[in-house]
Amino acid sequence: MALAFSLSSRVRIPDRVLFQDLQGELVMLELKKGVYFGLDAIGTRIWHLLGEQRSLQEVLDILVQEYELGEAEGTEDLLGLVTQLQEHGLVEVCP
Repeated sequence: MALAFSLSSRVRIPDRVLFQDLQGELVMLELKKGVYFGLDAIGTRIWHLLGEQRSLQEVLDILVQEYELGEAEGTEDLLGLVTQLQEHGLVEVCP
């Protein structure tokens, strides 16, 4: 069962997830389920920020600054992506 999260949450990348940066895009493999997943350039940036154990709010703040996003749009996109990653077992919410 997936844990709920908010912007104050932190997520971690489990050891069972392999990933490779390929020309600015990321390809991931979740070994337990055999799930492949790909991210575009912005998703790849988010992945690397999540790997630094930043809170989702910190990730959002960086994205808003780097990509000139509105905070509401950035929040929706970030939480949507993290939800998808969590559903596929690619990230776990830190307790």
